[in-house]
Amino acid sequence: MEEIPNHHLIVITKETVKKVREQSGISDVQRIRQSVDIVEEWLKKQDHLAEATNYLNRNLIERVYLIAQGSIEATKRRMERLLTSRGMMPELVLNRSVEEFETLWEVVNYVPLPQLHPTDMSRVMVTQFLTGKLEPFSILSYFRYCFLIGEYRISFDYTPSERYVIDLTNIHLGLLSKLNPIVVKKAEVLCTEGIGTKIKGIHILNAPPFVDKLVFLLKQALREKVANRVHVHSTYEDLHKHIPKEMLPKDYGGDEPSIAKLSEQWKEHLKTDEAKRLIQGTEKLVSDESKRQSSKFNEEYMGMPGSFRKLTVD
Repeated sequence: MEEIPNHHLIVITKETVKKVREQSGISDVQRIRQSVDIVEEWLKKQDHLAEATNYLNRNLIERVYLIAQGSIEATKRRMERLLTSRGMMPELVLNRSVEEFETLWEVVNYVPLPQLHPTDMSRVMVTQFLTGKLEPFSILSYFRYCFLIGEYRISFDYTPSERYVIDLTNIHLGLLSKLNPIVVKKAEVLCTEGIGTKIKGIHILNAPPFVDKLVFLLKQALREKVANRVHVHSTYEDLHKHIPKEMLPKDYGGDEPSIAKLSEQWKEHLKTDEAKRLIQGTEKLVSDESKRQSSKFNEEYMGMPGSFRKLTVD
């Protein structure tokens, strides 16, 4: 990354870039630039990936390179897997528009917090349910919005990992019927096996009395390593042991603006022409399976959307 991306809702500094690179074991800027060049040229020479490279942001390649801890070959595999898996799960990431989420916004807020976690450099994503009227809520629509935010953010963010805070205020037993384990599983796989994002923690706040049932269903849909990182916090002070209050919104005893304010800022920005252009570009980030050797596809990806047996978590 030649320049630090600038975005008014995502704080990235020279110091955070340095820390992220150090955590990945890479600090040589020239090495990073040359490695990204190599991966970019390789992608252009793959018949089934060449068209997608016209819409790739180099920051995406660099982020995957960091996740792969400086391995060029691992970066190639991850990039190929990302473009393939997106095409295999179009219901999660394709044919989207910002306008389709107007109904979802009435039920839930989903926002990235501005500051990176000072210890592990993860981006903290907050889900906040706004009402007990869950009829308009769709788990598929929710994940489509999550991936839209995440893919848009790639152009500006600089982190290999994420944490998720889920505020269950206003939630009742009816939420359980909304949780489709297959959709949850696909979302996790696309997150961890597509781009390769490392999930550092899932933190549940303001849990209802039936939280054990909810956590059980959630863990059934997640792989063991991720499931073991699910935490239920009885107080905000307990949350502060994992996420410093300085980076949390004031809703949770922190110092940052409220989730409502951050959410409105994101909604307004996503409706701008610039944001819509970037979002539209992500629609092209898929492999062209008509140009791939079928034998290789069968070996690597058969069963991916269903059983996920061949996939692993970092």
